[in-house]
Amino acid sequence: MTSSGDIAELLRLYFIQQRSVNLPGIGGFELSRIPARVDNATGTIKAPYYSIRYDSLSDIPSKEMFAFISRKKNISEWEAIGVVNNFSMAVSDQLKRGQRYEWTGIGSLEHNGTGQLEFEPVTTQFGFLSDLSVSVQTGSDTEIAADPFEEEKTVEAKASWWVTAAVIAAVALVMIFFSFIRNEYKLTGSRESRFVPSVAPVQNETKLAD
Repeated sequence: MTSSGDIAELLRLYFIQQRSVNLPGIGGFELSRIPARVDNATGTIKAPYYSIRYDSLSDIPSKEMFAFISRKKNISEWEAIGVVNNFSMAVSDQLKRGQRYEWTGIGSLEHNGTGQLEFEPVTTQFGFLSDLSVSVQTGSDTEIAADPFEEEKTVEAKASWWVTAAVIAAVALVMIFFSFIRNEYKLTGSRESRFVPSVAPVQNETKLAD
C-alpha cells in the first residue's frame, strides 16, 4: 500500500525534474530561478536562489506526471491516476478541517479567512554560494566597489593591452626596416644608371681616323 508521504516525495522529485507539478483540486506549483541582485540598503549582493510560485487555477495534471509515478511505483498509469487523486483528496480534506499542510521541500498550504488557499514556499538557495558584502556609493551613479571578479577582469584586460601594443610595435618596426632596405636598393640602382662612360666606343675612333 502506498502512503501519502511516499507519493508526496515522488511528486516532489517530479517537481524538481520538470520544474512544475499540477495537482487536481489543489493547484499548480512552478519553480523559478531568482538571479543575484544588489541590495543597496544592506550593501550586499544577494546570492541567487530558487522560488516556488503557486497558482490555484492550474490544477490539471499532466500525463507525464502519471507516467512518472507509474514507473517509480511499478504500477499501471490508471493506478497512478488513482494514487495521485487519493493524495490530492487527502490534502484537500486536511485543509478543509482548518489544518495546515506541510509539503517537505515545497512549502505549506492553508485556507485563509475567506476560504482561499494560501501557499508559503520554501526558499532554496545554492549551498555553495553566499551573500557578498560590497561598498555601494549612493547618488546618481551606483557602483559596486568590491567585486573581485571585475578586478580580475580589469587586470587581465590591462595585461592584454600591453601585449597587443608590443606586437603592433614589433610589426611596425619590421615593416619600416624592410621599407628602408627596398628604398636604398632603388636609390643605388638609379645612381648607377647615371654614370656616363668616359671612353668612347672603339668603332667611333676608327671612323674618325678614316
